[in-house]
Parts: sequence; structure tokens; C-alpha cells
Amino acid sequence: MSIKSVLSRVFKNEEVQSDYVKVQLKPLDIEMSRNTNPDIPHEVTVVVPRAEIREKFNEKGQLIEREVILNSITVVHAPRHPLAGPPSPPPVIPEKADINFKPK
Repeated sequence: MSIKSVLSRVFKNEEVQSDYVKVQLKPLDIEMSRNTNPDIPHEVTVVVPRAEIREKFNEKGQLIEREVILNSITVVHAPRHPLAGPPSPPPVIPEKADINFKPK
């Protein structure tokens, strides 16, 4: 990287792409905040495939049992990549020949 490009980045007031995610599944709290360069756009993905919270109360309204099931919770902040080029054509698949079959 040249000195000119470094100095232009230092003294240039660039915009920032900012993302904020907050997932609250008691007792789990996940929080993510990122500031990135807008020249490289990023995607934020939150995946919660299964989250169950079951509570049992007695006659007086007091909590007597809590079951928490959290499975594979994922928070991802990843750069988007440009396509490598046009998609390649599908492969040519030859017709199937059954060499064991002999018509009568």
C-alpha cells in the first residue's frame, strides 16, 4: 500500500457500516456490535433453530421448575464476497447404458 493511499484513508472522513444484534433468551443474552468499512459490505445473520423455556408454578404462583433448552444458536458477521464469475454450464451426462440387460 502506498503512502498516498494510507494518508488519504487517515485524513478522509469515511462512512462506517454499523450492525447491532441483541438476542435475549433468558438466561442467555447475546449482544454484538460491529463497525466496518463500507467498501466491504458485511451481512449479519442470527439463527435460532430451537429455543424452549418451560416453567411450572405451584398454586401460590411461585416458580417451582424451569426447563431451558437452547440448541445451536449462531450469530455471524461475515463479509459478502462477489461472485467468482459466471456460473459454469451443467455437466453433460451420457445416457445410461445397462450392459447387463440383454433383450430377448
